[in-house]
Amino acid sequence: MRDFAVRWSSLEGLPVELLDWPAEAERRQVLARAGVPRMLLLAPDAAPPESLGVDEDWVRLPVAESDVVARATQLLCNEGIRSDTPYVDVHRVLHRAGATVRLTTSEAAIMSLLLRNAGAVVSRTDLEHEVWNDTAPSRDAIDAAIYRLRRRLAGLSLSIRSARGQGFVLNVNAA
Repeated sequence: MRDFAVRWSSLEGLPVELLDWPAEAERRQVLARAGVPRMLLLAPDAAPPESLGVDEDWVRLPVAESDVVARATQLLCNEGIRSDTPYVDVHRVLHRAGATVRLTTSEAAIMSLLLRNAGAVVSRTDLEHEVWNDTAPSRDAIDAAIYRLRRRLAGLSLSIRSARGQGFVLNVNAA
């Protein structure tokens, strides 16, 4: 089952662990003690767990990727789940420690790339490929998009720093 779960690219960036149930029951307990949100993927013939924590949910396989993403996103929105780990959901909303910011399509693409590479330099070329695909934007278009994104990040303890001649770095500070 794990191979099926790994292919779900829409979950990338969401701080929710996918677990095969009941095969990964022991790992579930370890993650629960660590406070990591969990999504249990039940085999078609498996019984669901007898109880669930406030930071976990389950779905029965086979299941559409969009359903898993929706359940994982809802799980993170539940009262009591306040992940300090920032992520962008499938609706282009940036989440951090209970705060949310709606992003444009290009802002969400830039932010997702920066989050995947937090603390490391992301080149302008990588941004161009991620956001604008084959159409190369002007230098001003990238700068304008970064400027707007910086303004949206105010109050989230996230900052985008320019690395002169190299690209941009996302700094994730304690919220």
